[in-house]
Amino acid sequence: MGRDEVARNQRARLYGAMIESVSQRGYKATTVAHAIGLAGVSRRAFYELFSNKEQCFLATYDIVVARSRKLVLDAWTAEHGWANRLHAGCKALLDDVAESPNGPRLVLVDALGIGPKARERMLLAGCTFERLVVGAFQRAPDGVGLSRLTVRGIVGGVRHAVFTRMLDGRERELYTLTDEVLDWIESYRTPAVARLGVPATGAPGRQPPTPAAFLARDDRRARVLGSVVHLTLDEGYSRLTDPQIAQFAGVSTEAFHKQFPSKEECFLTALDEFVVEALDTVTPSFEGAVNWPEGVYRAMAAFVQYLLDHEALLRIAFINVFEVGPAMVGRMTRSVEELTALLTKHGPEPRRGPAIAIEAITGALWAIIAAYVSNGRAARLACAVDHLTFTVLAPFIGPKDAIIAIQAARKPLRSV
Repeated sequence: MGRDEVARNQRARLYGAMIESVSQRGYKATTVAHAIGLAGVSRRAFYELFSNKEQCFLATYDIVVARSRKLVLDAWTAEHGWANRLHAGCKALLDDVAESPNGPRLVLVDALGIGPKARERMLLAGCTFERLVVGAFQRAPDGVGLSRLTVRGIVGGVRHAVFTRMLDGRERELYTLTDEVLDWIESYRTPAVARLGVPATGAPGRQPPTPAAFLARDDRRARVLGSVVHLTLDEGYSRLTDPQIAQFAGVSTEAFHKQFPSKEECFLTALDEFVVEALDTVTPSFEGAVNWPEGVYRAMAAFVQYLLDHEALLRIAFINVFEVGPAMVGRMTRSVEELTALLTKHGPEPRRGPAIAIEAITGALWAIIAAYVSNGRAARLACAVDHLTFTVLAPFIGPKDAIIAIQAARKPLRSV
């Protein structure tokens, strides 16, 4: 083989070795020695191709995403008829995860342990699949497509449905979920989606930043939690130390460890407190609602308003959480999971995609909110209340009725 061909062969073997080693040990415990041992290449050859373990991992991430995209496109082009092509593309993606989960697991689960670059790669991968979904539905014979935010939610919802099964070792369930996924997606198709996007006018205007109630208490625990939030926003979580957090809070390191065993636990506690307080703010919104859809709209408006009033904590929950590393696996969507449970608790059974609707809605809501925060447009979240409510309602009552309900719910809010 020529020099270039040898390099391509070695690179491919290192991709496979990285997938295998991370599957066995996780990213943190994997070393360059593990990768070259499994790949059968020299250390010198490794460093001619990659500068370090992280670069090799990220390149492997990209190749797994590219391979999944190719699987979908190949399945699409092999069929005839729009519905058949859509089914084939979705089935190819889900079946591949079920059959060979190690590569997708590296992308969806193990990558969360590498820090902030996981968020960058997740956004890029999301854009890749959003373009596939947009392209597919632009070819729908009835001409009914999907809004940009709906597409973002769909990709986030499917990702979350796969992610939860990977965490529980239930990947083989994906063999049977193609019809459920497509049924859930279909619940969002309506030309009337163009009526969405009006800001929630009933919510109070933007208020000057105020500390969350759990940070405003006059006790040592609140000071320590406030310290980790303040320092994370100022300096980044990864640079913090336990003594630094303790000093900023005005307590000894020993006193800090009596409250929390580590900075990690302190950070995650602040995230949990944020979620609890947000839900406590949202719960009263259901009172006085004429029906369940109106209650969902009011609750979503209140949730978004709480996020807007506490933008610092919004960054903690949707951006800084990626700095925590492996401990954030399973915590990424915590800020939305309990909200979804609250919103759907008193609703009917989902009409569309009932086997995945709740978890897919959670992933969709997280993806939409995260996109606003990541792109520096958090202040515009009020404009997304309609779409976020539509994301919850449509699988339960249908897209047309969901939009009618949202339009009706706006009226009583205007008179508040």
